[in-house]
Amino acid sequence: MRQGFFFWVCIAESVLFCCVRAAYEVRARRSQGRAEFKEGRGRAALHLTGSLLFVLTLLTYTLAPALFEWAELALPAWLQWVGAVMGGASVPLILWVHSALGSNFSTTLHVRDEHTLVVYGPYRWVRHPMYTVLYMYLIAVFLLTRNWLVGAVSLAALTAIIFRRLQKEEETMIEKFGDEYRWYMRRTGRFLPRPGEVARSVVG
Repeated sequence: MRQGFFFWVCIAESVLFCCVRAAYEVRARRSQGRAEFKEGRGRAALHLTGSLLFVLTLLTYTLAPALFEWAELALPAWLQWVGAVMGGASVPLILWVHSALGSNFSTTLHVRDEHTLVVYGPYRWVRHPMYTVLYMYLIAVFLLTRNWLVGAVSLAALTAIIFRRLQKEEETMIEKFGDEYRWYMRRTGRFLPRPGEVARSVVG
């Protein structure tokens, strides 16, 4: 496997993306007070396992890409350019999401006494922009590597995690914030803005 332009683009974008995630994870852990966990050990273990598998797979791909030749797909170069653009856009977007969340961010599902309902930044229009950007980044990795083992398997793992977690996450928010969150749900989309909502909010 020739380690060409798109290989290094994937590595560079992944390093930036993961650095943003890690920095905000450290910051959030330092600011967390007493927490009430809403996620069982099984779901937490699934989330951790999926994240570790992706990191290890990407690291192995970086150090020994020839091991993944058998899973490479014959995608056209223009799709790799699409992946490069998506991956590049995912870095400022994940930074925007994390800066809006601040200390409310956590990889585990829990609420704290000082937990706040974030309704600004991307959360003004979307309830779960973190998942949207993660999908965007993983699709970019898939297109850049042209490798179903590196990209598609990670997308499947993220989908499994979200499927198991999303309903519980929203139930937790309703329990914490009540009608305020129910009203918020009515005017926002789960992963993408509701049609016309962005335009209405700008005009308003």
